[in-house]
Amino acid sequence: MNKVKQLINKSMVAALLSVASLTAFAQVELKTEMYKVIEVQKDNGTSKIEWVTPDNITPGDKVGYRIMVENKGDKAADDIVLNNPVPENTIYVNGSARGANSSIVFSVDQGKTFATPEKLFIEKNGKKLPATAKDYSNVRWVLTSSLKVGEQSSVQYVVQVK
Repeated sequence: MNKVKQLINKSMVAALLSVASLTAFAQVELKTEMYKVIEVQKDNGTSKIEWVTPDNITPGDKVGYRIMVENKGDKAADDIVLNNPVPENTIYVNGSARGANSSIVFSVDQGKTFATPEKLFIEKNGKKLPATAKDYSNVRWVLTSSLKVGEQSSVQYVVQVK
């Protein structure tokens, strides 16, 4: 299996397992999409970031994950929590997590605990040090508003392949 498929499959499994709690009877469907994140030079000398369908992924490439959330039930979905691991052999790109109407927290212990970046610490050589983006093992979005019947939302983040 090539690296692109491995990265897609691991993220999809995580996304499928990521809805932590929902209002009774709500049916929320998740779909994970993976893109290669590239910088495109324009004719006027400026550049812009684009998310494109990858043909291949190599070390150093940036990969973006977009998780679509849709309420397919007949009641509003409350208390939606999405938890995605940072895939193996990648590093979270600092500041890349996005999600409208959500609070975003991170884990440095494989998802056992979550906190905002300034409250995350690691232990190195017996010392407690502030965690950095490269230490993150998981990204969690807590949706701060209900997802109405038929409504969609999305969250995203970017990693860099080691």
